[in-house]
Amino acid sequence: MGYVKLKKASGFDLASAENVGDVKLVSNDVVIQYLSGYKVTIAATSPLVQADVDKVVAAIDVMNGASGVAPLTVLSYNVTGATMTVIS
Repeated sequence: MGYVKLKKASGFDLASAENVGDVKLVSNDVVIQYLSGYKVTIAATSPLVQADVDKVVAAIDVMNGASGVAPLTVLSYNVTGATMTVIS
């Protein structure tokens, strides 16, 4: 199973790169929606932009079918959290 490693001010957060249905910008956060009915909302110290969505998509592309350590994905601002919830 592959993961996207997201840089935080101290350390990193992980988001699954498996079964991704959609990645988009929602209210200044990057949201990864999964086919399983869950989503991960990635928040940062300042509003994220479309270029950050593109970075997450690129990281997912790298990890799909790959094995080994995920490269660190650095967004425009440090990630403050990656929260998983049920898609409502």
